[in-house]
Amino acid sequence: MFRHKTLLLSAIAVPALLSACAAEDSSAFLPPPLVDYPAAFQARAAEELEALPPACPLHAPGDDCSGLARLIEDYGELRARVRAR
Repeated sequence: MFRHKTLLLSAIAVPALLSACAAEDSSAFLPPPLVDYPAAFQARAAEELEALPPACPLHAPGDDCSGLARLIEDYGELRARVRAR
């Protein structure tokens, strides 16, 4: 009897909880506005980035590469994907 009540409760509760998630419109996601950096600032940042050693592989950082360069490159890729939305 207890198992029957638990099964019945699950059959009612689970769809009700899942329907609450389905009501949210995922297409309403609005990304935050991106900063538009001036050209002179971008040129200076590019020069500084070029002065860094090559970017480290994500899972194999070493002494002859730059973790900072990896982070900056990853951020640039993410920014480009956000803009494409």
